Amino acid sequence: MLRGSARGLAELPSCAEKPNFHLARASWCGEQKEPVACAKDSDGAPAREVSSVSTNNNQGSGSPTRFVTWNLYVFTLAGRIHPVVDELMRMQPEIAAIPEMWHEKGAIIDLSGNVYAFATGGATEQFNDADILYRSDKWEHIASDLVPFSAGRAINWAALRRKSDGYSLIASGTHPLCCRGDYVITEAVDFVTKTLSGVQNRHPYPIVLMGDLNTGYHQPSQQLLREGHVDAFGRRWQIPMTFTDAWAELHPYNPDPSTINDDPVRLDYVYFQKTPLSVGQSIVQSQIWPRAACSDHRAVSGAVVLSR
Repeated sequence: MLRGSARGLAELPSCAEKPNFHLARASWCGEQKEPVACAKDSDGAPAREVSSVSTNNNQGSGSPTRFVTWNLYVFTLAGRIHPVVDELMRMQPEIAAIPEMWHEKGAIIDLSGNVYAFATGGATEQFNDADILYRSDKWEHIASDLVPFSAGRAINWAALRRKSDGYSLIASGTHPLCCRGDYVITEAVDFVTKTLSGVQNRHPYPIVLMGDLNTGYHQPSQQLLREGHVDAFGRRWQIPMTFTDAWAELHPYNPDPSTINDDPVRLDYVYFQKTPLSVGQSIVQSQIWPRAACSDHRAVSGAVVLSR
């Protein structure tokens, strides 16, 4: 059953019947080895996986909160909204960053049973960014905005307060320029973290940074996020905060698995702030979700016990 809806997944029309489905399938699905949600037949949906992380509505301060980043791949997205929502319902994020989504917010909200909302601050339909999605039954919106940087890219942020106990955080998402090397990503990280530092001065809450960062784990830009400083590209970089990479923290011997097609690199990250404010010390789960709903990216999640 879709959460908040009277319809079960088996009652949803097959995505094979949606406009441009054949284009999306030919472009990406045919190259994916793992099962994909958009391959489901019209006579029923694949079995749903039950999350190991608690998602009940009476969540207490000691229960983990799941964050997800998922680049939906803008090409033919309108024709793939049903499988995309199927996957969101399977992953059950409380808060997510969604790159490469331009005009599909209303459809995602409607099909998810209106338990989600998008942060509305800023001109999110005018930049290549990462919109912030959150469970509106669990979190309330305090403030949000979008701050553009180079090449039509932007950083989204939303200050959110948990209804059950008042815990507040800043959810942020970004999607730096692709395919120009790590120097431009390092510049973006420098801009994004300094922007978020200013946001944190106004809203003194810890930060979760998510997105398709278009670079690998071992690159200087990601070292900068983890360490707070790095010597690269002929200079020393220093940023005002540090983060823990949820996936790498729990998979130290495999920190850079593929999250895009079969390319040997991870582009997608969930980062929990470590200093000067900490999101929480107990990262309990991080997962790369195999069914991509005909995006070229797989979703990445991280679950943490939020603590003051």
